[in-house]
Amino acid sequence: MAAGITLLGPPAVRGAGDAPGVGGAPGPRGTKAWLLLAYLVLAERPVPRARLARLLVDDADDPGAALRWNLSQLRRTLAGVADVGGDPVALDLRPGAVVDVRVLAHGPVERALALPGFGGALLEGVVPRGSAALELWLAGERERVAGLTAGVLHEAAHARLARGDAAGAVALAARLVEAEPLAERGHELWVRALLAAGDRAGAERRAARSAELLRRELGVEPSPGLTAALGPAPAPAPSPAAVDAAVEGGDGAATAGAYERAIELLRAALAGARALDDPARVARASGALGRVLVHGVRGSDEEAVAVLHGALLAARRADDPRVAARAALELGHVELLRGRYPRAASWFDRALRLDGADPRLRAWVGVFAGMALSDRAEYPAAATTLGAAVDDARAARAPRAEAYALTALGRGHVLLDERDEARRRLDEACEVAQEAGATSFLPFPRALRAEVLLRDGDLDGAGAGLEGAYALACQVGDPCWEAYALRGRGLLAAARGDGATALALLAEAPAACRRQRDAHDWVQAHALDALCGYAVPHGVPGAPGWVDELEAFAARRGMTELVARAALHRAALGQAGAAEHAAALVAGVANPWLARTAAGVVARAAARG
Repeated sequence: MAAGITLLGPPAVRGAGDAPGVGGAPGPRGTKAWLLLAYLVLAERPVPRARLARLLVDDADDPGAALRWNLSQLRRTLAGVADVGGDPVALDLRPGAVVDVRVLAHGPVERALALPGFGGALLEGVVPRGSAALELWLAGERERVAGLTAGVLHEAAHARLARGDAAGAVALAARLVEAEPLAERGHELWVRALLAAGDRAGAERRAARSAELLRRELGVEPSPGLTAALGPAPAPAPSPAAVDAAVEGGDGAATAGAYERAIELLRAALAGARALDDPARVARASGALGRVLVHGVRGSDEEAVAVLHGALLAARRADDPRVAARAALELGHVELLRGRYPRAASWFDRALRLDGADPRLRAWVGVFAGMALSDRAEYPAAATTLGAAVDDARAARAPRAEAYALTALGRGHVLLDERDEARRRLDEACEVAQEAGATSFLPFPRALRAEVLLRDGDLDGAGAGLEGAYALACQVGDPCWEAYALRGRGLLAAARGDGATALALLAEAPAACRRQRDAHDWVQAHALDALCGYAVPHGVPGAPGWVDELEAFAARRGMTELVARAALHRAALGQAGAAEHAAALVAGVANPWLARTAAGVVARAAARG
């Protein structure tokens, strides 16, 4: 058994050759050393001693001495497994040492499933004492680990379903629903797995129970995907020529924006290709259907994931790396939308390994990978990745990818409050998108550009831009861009002093995102943040509940900056430990504008305390 660190379930350090759960050395005394170890592991980079002391041992008479004592405890426990020390404090693993939470985040799903503590809570049984900030940090990290666990269960269930292990898929889907009982995608996956296992009655019961649960707990009707999972398969196309024609027709309909017709044609093509037992045609039809389901506003990403996993297997049988690469790209895109960034990164890496010589594929990988980095507030890496995506898109003459990359670059500049550069990139994005006929995408760069005008104090210009973006989003039926435009209109109403309208619009924005089960989670998180940013200082009664929602939502997905913003909202509400927690989080985000904003909040909290 390899040496390693176990943080899932009861924590332990294991020496080489020890049985699972048996440490090679006694554990450190007290809980702070375990919390220190978890902090260093989860940070995945060296951490300044001052930050560790503030968060972990600020209640000690001599925080520096207390931190040194806990580090000495860790060195004793980690002997032969890892070295720890320096300033900033670095955790250096010995060759071959395994850390379970890193496998969970970045490793293959089957390896993650085999971890002894898989499914367990982070630092189970460890209770931080004497530090409210530490309690807030641990709660957020436990939420993030729970999200990683759900992502592994989801991907592994689909992989088993695709390779014909329906019973295994049923078992994993059931565990996924247990982990995320109010996430509809798990219920839909469970229904699909039961059908694949030949248990139609069980699938119908599961669909009915799931629908009742969503109505009771969330007050919403299930999306069409849940009931569509039970529907009959489309009639297969009758010949190879008919399959090819249906794929071509489906691609053409999707390019024209007729997604419903495209999905109908491609489902029939896939059924026909399967009936012919033709791996090459199954791969092409699956890949095309998966892309349309992901990009079509009214498509089902859960059906798309199932189809794309099938495309991967069929492409392998047909020895078609190009189709496999595009399936991996779209699977990564779905994980990006859902905020499962480590799993998205693994799919993007796989796509590049399969067909990285294609500049069009590289462009789209760069777009989505760059957006994921920006979602996690890794702004320098995001700018580099997106800049390369712009170059690849231009080389490949792929204007839609170029428009996406330019918009994502502009979004990063907006988040950093770099207004001139944001305006330049977003103007480029709008021009490229218009020339490419990417009308359905235009609301997003237009809403972002209007936000820049709003920050500049041009309320009339911002109002015109936001109204146009909102109207176009409604016309194309995209609740994601609709929500972001609503957020902007709410911020504009607040700037104009119209509190009632501001609160109504800001509350409507995250609700608009939730109408579409497959919306970009980053948009919903920023809509929630804007709502909290208005409700907290204005003393709106629902503010604490919205802050709780934002923190849990962002923490589960590893949206670092938004977790920090939630902590700042808590500090503004006067919650104990929130200011210290926020300061530690903000210090880890390379965003000067956030740091300036946080300084004022933390100072006011300190004055009150």
